[in-house]
Amino acid sequence: MRMRCGWRLGVVAGVLSALVGCGDDDDGGSRATPTAAAVPTATATPTATCDLPPPFCGGDFPLNTAMTTQYGPAWADVSLSSSDFLPCFGPYALCYYANCTVSADGTVSDCPCYEWFGPNFVAINAILNADSYQATVAQCTADPASCQVTNGAPVCADLNRGDFYSNATRVSTFGFYRAPVEPIGLTDCSDEPGPYAGCMTAPCTGPVTVTNGTATIHCDCPIYDGPFQLGKDGLSCDDAPMAWSAAYNPNAAPPNPCDMVTGGCIPDAPPDQCGCPLYTSTTVLPPGSGVDCNEVCEEYTGCLKAGTSIQLGFTCDATLCTSNDNPLVFDACLGLQACDLSEIFAAESAADCSCCASQLCNCDANRATEQKIYELDAAQRTLGETPQCDINGTLCGEP
Repeated sequence: MRMRCGWRLGVVAGVLSALVGCGDDDDGGSRATPTAAAVPTATATPTATCDLPPPFCGGDFPLNTAMTTQYGPAWADVSLSSSDFLPCFGPYALCYYANCTVSADGTVSDCPCYEWFGPNFVAINAILNADSYQATVAQCTADPASCQVTNGAPVCADLNRGDFYSNATRVSTFGFYRAPVEPIGLTDCSDEPGPYAGCMTAPCTGPVTVTNGTATIHCDCPIYDGPFQLGKDGLSCDDAPMAWSAAYNPNAAPPNPCDMVTGGCIPDAPPDQCGCPLYTSTTVLPPGSGVDCNEVCEEYTGCLKAGTSIQLGFTCDATLCTSNDNPLVFDACLGLQACDLSEIFAAESAADCSCCASQLCNCDANRATEQKIYELDAAQRTLGETPQCDINGTLCGEP
């Protein structure tokens, strides 16, 4: 028995209509977001109390105890194709590279993860919150197109509102944030099954530690025992007494991780993170895009940093695609995830560009925002980074 809870399998996973992988089609949603495919409908009847520690069991958290695929429960982190991933945007923890300390009873692990803000992806089969899982499966089954839009799936809203867990600082998902520094690869341990940390949608608590602009946070990832793959090349499958953060895909993974992005590129991510290019003087909305620039500008001007008149859409665009400094990006972006950005995402997807909708639609920032952009640009230059102002002459701010 490979599962860490007692189970009597009820109905094994069915496959329904498409769910986005790290990209989408051109049907009005975020171009680089996953498209809805294979929505699981499996259920399982537990026959014993789950032995995972809190917050998973023994409290108010609604642990997802469904067999989300035929290969295991949600914490097995199984994906059957890139189309199992849902696109979100906001703060998240990246545990993809983590080497974790396993608890004495072998049920959970303490994983050092990165904290970041921006495009990220949730594997639908690995949603640990049962309420969020059921709502997401229901919506994406009834209206697959709605799950092709960034932050369109219910799980994204739950994460961004802080409703997924009652006391987590961040929740672990997946993003390409560290790919330029730690290239994504593959070590296939399918023939050497063993315990691994299933970190997708795991809770992260405790202090955030920042060193040279890189932030780390610790996440509690359940342990699952079975076949798995690691996300880097040349690792040892046997990591005892530690456990790698890992997942399992019984099908072949693409050799180039950016091939996951079926739309070609991810808006609001730098090009070296599978992102779309920045704005240039020739970047325009294509004819017939259906984008309403008045609505785009309303989304920019209406989303304010708490307690200020600073418009977060502008300040985030000025940093997110050009800086890797956690404090700088969080200062510029945090809070944006709570706002409606749907028309901004639509504009950037239509034009295949990143951090660019305000330029496409000629949106004007207020005085406080212009001053903040000027400050953020100066901070990037001090760090040896190049802001958009110095690349394309936009988002320069005013002193």
